Amino acid sequence: MTTPSPAPAPAPAPAPEREGVVAVRGDERAILDRQLHGLPRLEGESVAKPTIQQYANTTDRVVLGVAAICAVVAGAVNPLVPVIYGLFVGVFEDFSKGSVSEAQLRSKVAIFAVYYVYLAIGLFIFSFLATVGFFWSGERITRALRTTYLSAVLRQNMAFFDILDPGEVSNRIMSDMGILQEAITSKLAILLTAIATFCAAFVVMFVMYWKTALILTPFFVFMLVLAYLCGEQAVRHQKASRTLFSHASGMVGEAFGAIRQVLTFGMQPLIYRRYSAALTEAALEERKGQNISSGLIATMNTLPCLIYAIAFWAGSIYTMKGDVSSGSIVTTVLAVIIGIFALIRIAPSVQALTMGVAISSVLLDTIGRRSSQDPLAEQGEKPSIVRGEIKLDQVDLIYPSRDRVKVLKNVSMTIPAGKKTAIVGPSGGGKSSIFALLERFYEPTNGRLMLDGRDIQTLNLHWLRQQIGLVDQDLVLFDATVMENICYGCSTTGSVLHDKAVEAAKKGQVHEFIQSLPEGYHTRVGERGLQFSGGQRQRLAIARALVRDPKILLFDEATSALDSFSEKAVQAAIDAAAEQCTIIVIAHRLSTITNADHIVVMAEGSVAEQGTHAELMFWNGLYADLIEQQRIKDESSDVALPSLTDEKIDSTEVQALQGAHEETMKAASLKIAESNLDPDEPSHANKRRSILFMLSMSRGDWKMLLVGLVCAVLGGLMIPAQSVLTAELIPTVSLPSNRYGELRRRTNLYCGLFLLLAGAGLVFWMVVCVTLSRATQNLCQRIRERCCERIMQMDVAFFDRPESSPSALAGVLSKGIDDLAGMGGPVIGGIMTFMATIVGGIVVSVIIGWKLALVCTATIPIVVACGWLRLQVLASFDARSRQSGFRAAIYAGELVRSVRAVASLGMETQAMALYDNFLIAQAMDSWRPILSASVLYAASQSVVYLCAALAFWFGGTLIAAGEYSDFQVYVCIISLVSGAQIAGSVFNFAPDMGKAAHSAQDIEKILKGNQAEHESTSEKAQVPGNGLPESYAECHIDFRKVSFRYPTRPTQHALEDFTIRVPAGRTLALVGQSGSGKSTCISLLARFYQQEQGQITIGGADIRDMDIRRYRSAIALVSQDAIIFSGSLRENIAVGLVDEVVDDARILDVCRQTNLMDFVDSLPEGLSTHLGTSGRMLSGGQKQRLALARALLRDPKILLLDEATSALDSESEAVVQRAIDALRKQRTTVMVAHRLKTVMNADIIGVMDKGKLAELGSPAELMAKRGLFWNMAQLQDLA
Repeated sequence: MTTPSPAPAPAPAPAPEREGVVAVRGDERAILDRQLHGLPRLEGESVAKPTIQQYANTTDRVVLGVAAICAVVAGAVNPLVPVIYGLFVGVFEDFSKGSVSEAQLRSKVAIFAVYYVYLAIGLFIFSFLATVGFFWSGERITRALRTTYLSAVLRQNMAFFDILDPGEVSNRIMSDMGILQEAITSKLAILLTAIATFCAAFVVMFVMYWKTALILTPFFVFMLVLAYLCGEQAVRHQKASRTLFSHASGMVGEAFGAIRQVLTFGMQPLIYRRYSAALTEAALEERKGQNISSGLIATMNTLPCLIYAIAFWAGSIYTMKGDVSSGSIVTTVLAVIIGIFALIRIAPSVQALTMGVAISSVLLDTIGRRSSQDPLAEQGEKPSIVRGEIKLDQVDLIYPSRDRVKVLKNVSMTIPAGKKTAIVGPSGGGKSSIFALLERFYEPTNGRLMLDGRDIQTLNLHWLRQQIGLVDQDLVLFDATVMENICYGCSTTGSVLHDKAVEAAKKGQVHEFIQSLPEGYHTRVGERGLQFSGGQRQRLAIARALVRDPKILLFDEATSALDSFSEKAVQAAIDAAAEQCTIIVIAHRLSTITNADHIVVMAEGSVAEQGTHAELMFWNGLYADLIEQQRIKDESSDVALPSLTDEKIDSTEVQALQGAHEETMKAASLKIAESNLDPDEPSHANKRRSILFMLSMSRGDWKMLLVGLVCAVLGGLMIPAQSVLTAELIPTVSLPSNRYGELRRRTNLYCGLFLLLAGAGLVFWMVVCVTLSRATQNLCQRIRERCCERIMQMDVAFFDRPESSPSALAGVLSKGIDDLAGMGGPVIGGIMTFMATIVGGIVVSVIIGWKLALVCTATIPIVVACGWLRLQVLASFDARSRQSGFRAAIYAGELVRSVRAVASLGMETQAMALYDNFLIAQAMDSWRPILSASVLYAASQSVVYLCAALAFWFGGTLIAAGEYSDFQVYVCIISLVSGAQIAGSVFNFAPDMGKAAHSAQDIEKILKGNQAEHESTSEKAQVPGNGLPESYAECHIDFRKVSFRYPTRPTQHALEDFTIRVPAGRTLALVGQSGSGKSTCISLLARFYQQEQGQITIGGADIRDMDIRRYRSAIALVSQDAIIFSGSLRENIAVGLVDEVVDDARILDVCRQTNLMDFVDSLPEGLSTHLGTSGRMLSGGQKQRLALARALLRDPKILLLDEATSALDSESEAVVQRAIDALRKQRTTVMVAHRLKTVMNADIIGVMDKGKLAELGSPAELMAKRGLFWNMAQLQDLA
C-alpha cells in the first residue's frame, strides 16, 4: 500500500484528485457498519430470522394443512398392505395344512382382494388431494417469497450492492428460487408421505409381534441418526456450493453485459478460464455433499436385506416356540420393509431437500436485513411545500466499501432554491458524491445535508426521491417501450401521463427521433438501450427526469453525449425548467454552465472556489484555467487534403468486390430471419433426444457412467433375488413341528444369503451413487463451460435480441443446467434399476410360474402408462410456464443491475407490481396442468394395489385349483408387484425429467448454433498474415458505399451509401448529431456487425476476410460506456492482454499517460485495490481514464475512440489528449466526439447526418467553409 505525501498546490490550480488515506473514527465506523451490514433489529422484535412459513397466508396454511394431512394419511395406509398380505399368507398356510377348504379359500381370497381395492381408492383420493394442495400452495408461497426477496433487495442501501458479487441476486431469483419451489411443492409431499408410512409401519410392526419389533428397532434408530447427521453435513456443503455457483454465474453475467468490450479485447479465453476455475471450486464443495448423500443412500438400500435376514431368523425361533404365526412374521417383515423403502424412495430427493434448506437460509438472511436507507419505509417527514434550498454543512463522506479513503472533506455550500447551480472541477473531486448524498444512496460520515432547513435524513426517503429528478452519467434504460421508460417513476396515470411524456420528450429534444422509430413510443429499447446512440439514450433520460415535474433536478454530465445543436436545445429546456425548480448541474463541458446562477469548483473532495461565471473568471483561478483549456482555437492544422476530400471511388470496383461476399450476407440475413422467430412459441421437448444429447455430452465420463449403470442394473436385480429368497422363507417358517430341524437349516441358509446380498448391495449402491452423481456434476460443469464458450462466440446481433439478454443467458447457465441435472445420474440410474427389476422379475416369474407371471406382467404397463402420461402433462405445463417465469426472472435481474436508477426514480413499488403480474400470469396458466398431473400421479400410486388385488386373487385361484404352490405365487407377486410399485416411484421425478428435457433442448440450440462471424476459423487462422498489415503505415481504412441496418430495426438505415478514406497513421474524427451513424462506423470497424452493402477494407483487404482474433488483437476500442469489471485495478487495466504477463511498470506507465496516477496513489492498496461491482465507487472520469489506459496498454495499430474523453475534466482531458496525439503518429485512429475541442487536431473531420457524410475535410477547411461544423463550433466556443 502506498500512502502519498501531500503535494503542494500549484498556483493558481490545485493538483487534481489526490484522496488521502484516513483512519476511521469510532462514530464514522458505526455509520459505515450500518450501511454495510444493516440496522440492528428493533427493540422487542424477535431475534429469530424469518421463516418460510411467514409467507403463507391463512388460505395457504389451511390448504397446506389439509394437503399435509392427506399426505400423511396416504402414507399411513401403505403399511396396511402387509396386514392384508399377512391375511393371504395365513389363509394359504391354513389351506396347505388342510384346515381351510377350497371353497373357503376362494371366498377369503376374494374378500381380501376387495380390501386391496378399497385401499387403492383411498390412496388415490388422498394422494390427489395432497399433490394438488402442495403444488397450489407451494407455488403461492414461492411467489410470495420471490416478491418479498426482490422487494427486500430493492429496499437495501447502495453499500449492500457495492460488496455484492455481480449477478448473485439474479442467480438467487432465477435458479435458487426454482430449486426451493421444487422442494416445497413435490419433495416435501414425498417426505411427509414417507415419514407417515415409516411411522405407521413401526406401529403395525409392534401390533403384530412386539419382540420382533424390538429386535428391529435399532435399525430404525440407526437410520434416523445417520440421516440426521449426514443431512446436516450435506446442507452445509450444499450451502457453500450454492454461494460459489452464484459467484460463477455473476461472473459470466457481467461478461455478457459487457460483451462488446469482451469481444474487442479478446477476453473470451480469460472469462472462460475464470469461470471454469470458479465452477471447479464450487464443484469441490458440492462433491463433498454428494459423497455424504451417496453413503446415506447406499446404507438405506442395504438395510432391507439385513432386516429380512434378522427378522426371519428371529421370527423362525419364535415360530418354533409357538409364540407367533408365520403370517404375523411375514406382516412384521413386510411392514418394516415398506417403512424402509418409504425412506429409500425419497433418497434421490435428499439433494433437492438439502439444497432447498440451504437456499432458504441465504434468502431469508437477505429478507431479514434492515436497510439503513429504506425507500419503502413509512417513517420520515413529508413536507407539503418544497422550495428547493439545499445546504451542505461541513459534510464528510467515506464510502463503506472503501473505508480508508475520504472522498468529501468538510464540504459546505448553499444551493439557492429555484436557481441553477453548477458543480465543476477535476474528475474524482467529489462532484458525483454530492449527488449520491442528496439521493441518500450513502450517508455522510460527518456534517449534515439540509433541504429547506430540514436534515434530509429525517425526511421520508421515497418522498424525497420523488422531489428529485436525476440524469446520471451512467445512463440506464430498461428493456421496455420508449413510453414506459419515460414514464417510470411518475405518479400520474392515464392519458394525462401520455401527454406529459410527449411534452417531456419534446423538451428533451427526442420526440422526432422517437417518431422515426418503427413503432414510435411503443418501440422496445432492448436491454440497457444499447441499440440507441449515447446521445439518444441521454435525451430519453432527460425526458424521463422532466416528466415527473420534480422540485430539484440533478444533471450529472447529462449532455456529454449530445451534439451541439441538441445540447443547445436541451439547455434551453433546462433553463426554462429552472424557473420552477432548483437545478444542480455537474459538467466538464463548461459551455453548458456559463449561465448558471452559482458555480462551485471542487478539487480533492473540497470546495476550491464559488461564485458566478464572471466572478470566477475575474479571480483567474482554477475555474478560469479550466475555461481556457476548453476554448476552440482556429490555429488548427491548415494543411489541405484535396486527395481526401476529392477522391472518388469507382462504383464498379465496389460491385466487383461486393460479389465475393454476397453469399455471406445471404447467410447473415437468414440468421437474422431465424432469430426473429417467435421465442414464446413452446416447442415439443423430445425426451429421447434429450437423453441422447446428455449421453453425447458425457462421452468423457463413459467409463464412470458404464460402471455406475452396470451397478444400477445389478442393484435392480436384487429385487428378483430377494423375491426368490423371501418366497422360500415364508413356507419355511410355516413348517410343522416335526420338521423344525429342516426349518432351522433352511432359515440359516436363506438368511445367510440375505446377508451376502446386503454386502453386495452396499457396494453396488455406493458405486452407483458416487459414479453417477460425479458424472452428472462433470456433465453440468462441462455443459456450463461449453455454453459459456459458445455464447461468447456469438455475434453482437445475438445479444441485441430480447431473449439473449445478460440475465437470460446467465439463467441458462444457472437455472437451465440445474434443471438439466433432473435427468442426470441418480434419475437415469433409477430408471436403469427399474428396468432391471422389471425384466429380471419377469424372467424369474415366467420360469417359475408363467401363468401368474403373464397376468402380473400385464398390469405393469398400466402403472408405467400413468406415470408416463403424468410426465407428458408436466412437460407441457413446464413448456408454457417457462416463458412467463423466464420473463419474470429477466426483469428481476434487470432491476437489480439497474438498482441506482430504480432507486433514484422511486419506482420500487411500480417495479414490484409489474414483477408480481408476471408471476400471477404464470400461476394462472398452471392450475389445469396441476390438476391433470395430480390425477395421473395419484393413479400411478394407487393402481399398483389394484394390480396386487388381481395378482393375489388369481394366485389364490391357482393354489385352490392345485396348479401352483405357495412358493410360485409368492415369487411372482413379490417380484412383479414390487417391481410395479418401484415403477410408480420412478415417476415421482417426472417434473425433474420434464424440466431437464426442455433445458437440454435450449442448451443444444446454443451449442449447435451456427458458427458466429467473429469466431476464429481454423482455415483463416492458418493463413499467414491473415490479419491487419504488419506495419501501421499500411493500415489505411476505406469505407466504400457502405449501408447498414440494425437487425432489430430493419426498416431504418443507420448508414446509407457511406464512403470515406482514412490514410494510414492519420486520425479521422466523426462528428454530427446523435443517431447520425457515428458509433455505427465504430461498431462495423470492430466487427460487431456486418454491413449489408459495400465494403470496409484496411490496407486494401476486406476486414471480413481477416482472422477475427488476429484482427481484434491489433485494435483497441474505448467506448462512451466505460465498462469496469469486478476485480482489482491491475486486472482491469491489463484485461486487454489476456495471454501476456504484464508487469506493474507497464501498467503504471499507461496510468501516467492517462493522468490516472494520482488516483492510483490515493487507493489504499494501489493497483491491487478491488474496484467492486461495475466500479460503482469510481467517478465517470476515473472510469474513462481507466478504459483509455486499458486500450493504450495494448499498443494497437488502429485506435477506436467513441466519446473517449466525454467524462473527463479539462485538465485530465488535456493530459490524455496529449497522450492520444502522440500515439496517433504511430497508428490509424477513428474517433467520435461531440466536444469539438478534442477533434481540432484531427487530420480529417467527417460531419455525419442521418447515416450519410455531409461534410469532409481538415478542421481548417471546415471552419473556413462555415457549414455544419462551423455552426457546431460556434455553439461550443467559450470565447
